[in-house]
Amino acid sequence: MSAGSPPRRILVIGAVAGLLVFIVGVAVSVATEGVVWTTVSVTLQSLGSAVLFPILVSVAYDKLKERWLGDEVWRLFNELSDAGITRVYKDREFNSNQDNAQTRLSEEFLSHQSGEICIMGPTLRVFFNPLGPFYRDIERMLRNANGAVHMRALIERSDSPAVWERTSIEEPNLAAGQKPQTERDAESTIATVLNVCTTTGPYITLRRFIPAPYCTVVIFPTVAFFSPNILAPEAPVRLPMILFRSGSHGYRMLKASFDYLWGHTETLQVVP
Repeated sequence: MSAGSPPRRILVIGAVAGLLVFIVGVAVSVATEGVVWTTVSVTLQSLGSAVLFPILVSVAYDKLKERWLGDEVWRLFNELSDAGITRVYKDREFNSNQDNAQTRLSEEFLSHQSGEICIMGPTLRVFFNPLGPFYRDIERMLRNANGAVHMRALIERSDSPAVWERTSIEEPNLAAGQKPQTERDAESTIATVLNVCTTTGPYITLRRFIPAPYCTVVIFPTVAFFSPNILAPEAPVRLPMILFRSGSHGYRMLKASFDYLWGHTETLQVVP
């Protein structure tokens, strides 16, 4: 039954009443003669039809609509399942709803006890900023794992075209000789990673690369978090966070992209 329609009990009562009035009208036309009775018969049949048939049409429409929507839902579910998508959050920012992308990713870091994590993004500042939402989670994860977890991290090089593109859009009035914010964020990430490796252990390997995709990827052994992005005049862009299950096509493509960039030595800069 569609939203806003009367309760089913009222519709049933109305349909039964309409049917009875219609049948009485038919019975009057069969059992009696005369202009008066004919008028009564026609009136009763019209009244019964006016009540009964709209209800029947409404119920039939609702049933067909529910079935169509159900078919669409199952089609979308099957397509998402085939692609390996297990969840889509509207964006990767924190919000008042407990079930949000930032909280989910934090929980994934905290629950990860062994195995490799691959992480890639323009600067990864959101992950390696001591005041950011994930830094404490990552630090705690590495400390608790005591060597059972290792992270490979990729960020863009200072001479990457992506740096110039971001700067031209996000900081169009940057003074000559001044470092763009994206490069300062990258340097902050490098300093933080080196500090973590000194205080916690050599569990993060960081490299910089030129063909920087303007997106963020965090690949765990069981799930990959993918946040597409675009060059936009404001940040955060607030595009969806998509989760791919391990072994799916999307997961494999993200991992293959990371591995290609990681091993593309002529464009890499290994951070000591």
